[in-house]
Amino acid sequence: MKKILSSISIALIGMSLIAQQAFISDKLSQKWETSGELKVPESVFYDDLNQVIYVSSMGEDGKDNSGFLSKLSPDGKITSLKWITGLQKPKGIGVIGNLLYVTEINHVAEIDIKAGKITRKIEIPGSKFLNDIATDAQGNVYVSDSQDGAIYLIRQGKAELLSKSENLDGINGLYVSEGVLLAGLKNKVVKINLQSKEISDYILNTGGIDGLVPDGKGNFLISDWQGTIHLINPGHEKVVLADTKPSKVNAADIDYIISKKLLLVPTFSTNKVVAYEMH
Repeated sequence: MKKILSSISIALIGMSLIAQQAFISDKLSQKWETSGELKVPESVFYDDLNQVIYVSSMGEDGKDNSGFLSKLSPDGKITSLKWITGLQKPKGIGVIGNLLYVTEINHVAEIDIKAGKITRKIEIPGSKFLNDIATDAQGNVYVSDSQDGAIYLIRQGKAELLSKSENLDGINGLYVSEGVLLAGLKNKVVKINLQSKEISDYILNTGGIDGLVPDGKGNFLISDWQGTIHLINPGHEKVVLADTKPSKVNAADIDYIISKKLLLVPTFSTNKVVAYEMH
């Protein structure tokens, strides 16, 4: 009887270990991961012009202005760990020409990429928790406020409220293209017509959305911060590409390099960026 119980216990332990393993779809294969020198990395952004990956690290909890931006090479080497310092919980990143924009809590830092320094901080009065950034070809910067259901527009260095609505509750990830701004909410993607400001549902039943990026084939990749990455498309069921929650590895604000088929995942609590080739 004891032998039978022991066998059952061993089998249960084995099943438990299997259940705790992360899931990575065969559509992904890991290419590299950084060393663990980052400090709570929240967002990644690939700058195609300069062939650089920027990473925003929120810094040490409880310490003001301990956040920083890092630069990585496309093969995952940290080329400048603390390229820009003194930031307050930096998150979403966007680039227009030689200027990089990164959200802090209630303002957006503008950075001269070539000079490697902050040129100004754009205040956004009334904001509560600025999060993601999207930019368009006209030089506009769109910023989500996750705690206030709002989107701000920065145009020629000045911020204005673009939209605030209960239909934007929990807004986070942004993507803009051809006069339409897509926004990831708690369980769906909505689209905002930038002329009429009309908000309408676009993709439903997504789960939570942190990162929201196109795959170049008409689909979108989304991350939910907790560790799950999905492929989504209007009218189709979402497809799980990765689930690292069992390993306690987050998937924060992702980016996807279409030309390299490379998915970049900031792991937040494990202080790394992981890159996967997408097949």
